Amino acid sequence: MNSIQILNIFLWQKNGHLRNLEFKENHVNVITGDSGKGKSSVLYIIDYCLLSSEAKGISKANIDSKVNWYGIRLKINESIVTIARPSLSSGLENAFFYSDNGEIPDHPSNNIKIDNLKTIINAAFGIDTELKVPYGGKFVRAGTRVSFRNFLSHCYQDQTTIASPDYLYIRPSDKKFQERVQRTFKMALGVENASTSLIKSRLSDLEQRKLTLEKRRENLEKKRLTFHQELSDLAQEAVNVGALREIPIDSTSLLTTLRDVVISSDLPQIQSSEIDNISKEIFSLKSKNKKYTDFLDSKSDYTNEAKLTADALRAIDVINANEENIFRTDFSSALVSHLQNELFKLREKIKSKNAAPFVGEVKEIIAENKKRISKLESQIQELKISGSIRANPKDYFKYLGRLETKIDLYASDSSTSPDQDDEDLDDRIKQLRTELEDDRSRTEIAKRKLDSLINERLKNLKLKGYEGFEALFSESDRIINLYSSEKDAFEHMPDIGSASNYLYLHLAYFLSLHEVAKERNTSWMPSFIVFDQPSTPYFTTSGTPTDDIKSLDAVFIELNSFVHKMDDLGGFQIILLEHVEESHWKNLGLERFHLVDKELREDYGLILE
Repeated sequence: MNSIQILNIFLWQKNGHLRNLEFKENHVNVITGDSGKGKSSVLYIIDYCLLSSEAKGISKANIDSKVNWYGIRLKINESIVTIARPSLSSGLENAFFYSDNGEIPDHPSNNIKIDNLKTIINAAFGIDTELKVPYGGKFVRAGTRVSFRNFLSHCYQDQTTIASPDYLYIRPSDKKFQERVQRTFKMALGVENASTSLIKSRLSDLEQRKLTLEKRRENLEKKRLTFHQELSDLAQEAVNVGALREIPIDSTSLLTTLRDVVISSDLPQIQSSEIDNISKEIFSLKSKNKKYTDFLDSKSDYTNEAKLTADALRAIDVINANEENIFRTDFSSALVSHLQNELFKLREKIKSKNAAPFVGEVKEIIAENKKRISKLESQIQELKISGSIRANPKDYFKYLGRLETKIDLYASDSSTSPDQDDEDLDDRIKQLRTELEDDRSRTEIAKRKLDSLINERLKNLKLKGYEGFEALFSESDRIINLYSSEKDAFEHMPDIGSASNYLYLHLAYFLSLHEVAKERNTSWMPSFIVFDQPSTPYFTTSGTPTDDIKSLDAVFIELNSFVHKMDDLGGFQIILLEHVEESHWKNLGLERFHLVDKELREDYGLILE
């Protein structure tokens, strides 16, 4: 039978003392004493030595500041190993000590890298490298390798968790931690191993691939419909550019016909330039008409300027009308006569309709050009309808390139048949599911066994107010709910009430979980659990016992009985962090209870001064 238990916890103190807490195998090892003596730090020291990423929970002022190194000595089956790491206050980072023969050094020193140490411990716990998380979640990816640390979550109950109404496992707000618990729960039970993990991983991959193929088939079908709708447009365009004489009547042969166009297409015929020539002539005529029109528009500007000039010369009329009042000279008479003649000419030109005799001719030219443009445009339409002339080489080969791309895309999408892949995948998925069927049955048996053991323990740890109710563990929520078949009623764990009831549920669950794991010889499940102050519900804040202190006796008796029972399954160890006196369990005659060191009271604590 596999067994992983703790033999020693070490604190190499800065004052030179080596604090050595010795634990007995297959016993309830009790570290008890007054508040503030460092008891609760023991749980976190164990976790820290077992490669926790943080030292949370270890008192920094009262413990860590006075320690150089922490260490733990484990017995893994028949081997004894020592693991140590420096305190946070020492200033050493990423330093680890390891001994595969259980050596207790005077002064530990760094002798191994953490990755190598993890590999060694994983192997010692019997964890196969192929043991992986089969199904991913929000925080844990599918295929993530399983570590020995995944199973330590089943081995700790700190003071805030042990009687919690809302959750069973520590670190409830750490979503990644809780998801790891959920993903490795079946492994902890011993019903999932490297083989089933590998099968589930392959099955998950195949199911994902099948889903991808189904989506691909849907997309391909959509593309097919879209492509067939485009075929007629492509065929019409082929006729327009002269690549086809006519569109085939049979729509099913369109793709073949268009593929032949791409393969056997020739250069465009020479007469393909006819449309270009006509278009160029139309463009030339339109350009000329624009210039003629601009010229005609400028004629009105000329007339306006002439009128303005004539208005400026009207002063000559006034001079002539008052000739007798003006002193005349030969020069002035000549000037007035010249201006009079210019004014006369301007007035005649303004009056004359033939001021620009070529205007009529320009208008006739514009009209003739418009007729020619209309005729040429009609010719282009007739040529396009008749299809007797191909497009110019540039447009023609653009079309061929576009057509070839469309056909190639369609061909690449259609080159592999998802139907054949589906048949292969369905066969393989069916085979893997058949292989997993026995494992599913084993899982259901193990879960029923877990519920059965929980209810057996609750016969001794009687829940107050719930006589006749059955406990049922919810794997998805990781809580225990109660059910009454007589009343056909459920009571969810947060609604049960009473700190004593919650303590009983926690103890019953974790002891039963470890029993199932031991029965199934689950190598990677440690054979120890740490309970931090289960007596809390039975003492007031001032430290005096309540009227319900007798209920604590049932807890101690159950723990003692459990350790006895586990002797037949390779043994089990419980570490109890308490403040009750040793006389309490001695009066109950609990022979498997063992006081570690001595009670931590008055001036004597975890740290030796």
